[in-house]
Amino acid sequence: MSDISTRWYRPGTIPITELSELATMFAEVADDFVPPLTSRAGTTQSELREQSPGTPVSDRYLKEMLRQDLFMTWHKGRLAGFLSFRTDHHDSRYADLCPCLYVSTIAIRRRHRRHGIARSLYRELFDLPAHLPPWVVLRTWSTNHSHLELLRHLGFDGILRLQDDRAPGVDTVYLAAKRSASANPLPR
Repeated sequence: MSDISTRWYRPGTIPITELSELATMFAEVADDFVPPLTSRAGTTQSELREQSPGTPVSDRYLKEMLRQDLFMTWHKGRLAGFLSFRTDHHDSRYADLCPCLYVSTIAIRRRHRRHGIARSLYRELFDLPAHLPPWVVLRTWSTNHSHLELLRHLGFDGILRLQDDRAPGVDTVYLAAKRSASANPLPR
């Protein structure tokens, strides 16, 4: 894909027009997640079981995401994907990797999937300044096969698995990779 650009926004710095595009895309992809992003209380919520039908839709997740760093990738003037992350995250379950960069969300618009945008967003994350934490940690669900395949290809390893955490047969999987170019080079 040509005509692609990625911008890094610090918390609270997204221009209003780009914020509108982000909100639109967020609404488009929210139901692609398990559970849907609009049913979650926030980006690090620990209870991830699917909510019962009729659970009110919320914008809490989006609001919390906007208080984080964000990469936004544009294709021909439209938002194609985004990655939100925390730059000083701590979690006692993987304390030896903390503080870490914690990816709370990565999403690609359906028509842009399998075109290298997710890989490009992760590359941006791995290329952040050296003074930021060396470890990147994220979580996804065990049936998110295409994302897990990409993460393995990029050098992520599983560090924690929460059995049946999202639904029967759907585990939450935590993965980590070190940003150091010598320890974990990412293919370009």
